[in-house]
Amino acid sequence: MTRRILTGCVLALAAGAAMASTVIGLSVEDQARLSTMVVVGEVLHQRGVNHPEHGIETAVTLKVTEVLKGDVRAKQAITFHTRGGEVDGEISQAMGEAIFKPGETVLVFIESVDGRLYNLGLSMGVWKVHENAIGDVTFTRDIQDGLSIVGEAAVQHGPLPYAEMVSRVRYAARNPRVDNDMVRGRLIEGRER
Repeated sequence: MTRRILTGCVLALAAGAAMASTVIGLSVEDQARLSTMVVVGEVLHQRGVNHPEHGIETAVTLKVTEVLKGDVRAKQAITFHTRGGEVDGEISQAMGEAIFKPGETVLVFIESVDGRLYNLGLSMGVWKVHENAIGDVTFTRDIQDGLSIVGEAAVQHGPLPYAEMVSRVRYAARNPRVDNDMVRGRLIEGRER
């Protein structure tokens, strides 16, 4: 029920903009709190699929290399969905949605909506992984054109060092209270229904 309320809020914001999708700006901690899993992995492949209610989506398969949160193991392949895609030559585009390329390594905040996995917050929930010559890893948000963020002050774009990202995701697990007032209000409303 909690995920439906948040997703409904994000989609309602998205429906109001003709040329952009709108999401609520979330801190790393709030994204971690609202996610079923937070993983780093290599994009293996993607394919267009038809969802009976939401229309065309893209199923992205990721080979997990590291688990920051969730009931998944390294080397396991998981599939999550993004809004929009291509099926039998028909194209549906979701402005501001994440774009994945086979072979790239990404960090993804993944939520479960009615038992189906999605990246949380369109492209706001996807981070590029960068490794320098001496092996230091950092993450930067991969926000795409067409994504409007309400309350963007909370959104850090990076780069965030690996240790900081891990620490913040773990902190969120120990401190489950959502910081964002708008989201917290929606969650409370959903529990009262």
